[in-house]
Amino acid sequence: AGAPFQYVSVQKTGARQSVGLIQLNRPQALNALCDGLMEELGRALEALEKDPQVGAIVITGSQKAFAAGADIKEMQNKTFQECYRGGFLAGWDKVSTVRKPTIAAVNGYAV
Repeated sequence: AGAPFQYVSVQKTGARQSVGLIQLNRPQALNALCDGLMEELGRALEALEKDPQVGAIVITGSQKAFAAGADIKEMQNKTFQECYRGGFLAGWDKVSTVRKPTIAAVNGYAV
């Protein structure tokens, strides 16, 4: 069922297992949005959207940080043009195209 996740955890929860829960899991970087995390988030959203048992999706981080924004370490050696042309963080658009109700449960830092 696809490659395992390194930067997010995915589970179904609720009395009828009808809520898809995606937790960002890069605590050492305060859940900074690196390319790998964005790719995995997109795959997780697609899987939960296709699951007929799931009626809603919740995205959360940790108590300390929801997400610290773009991963500066990934960007540090790139010019603006390289980031722009390369579609840096373009995967975040997937959140806006999911048709199921999607909720952000935000704790801590959120940039």
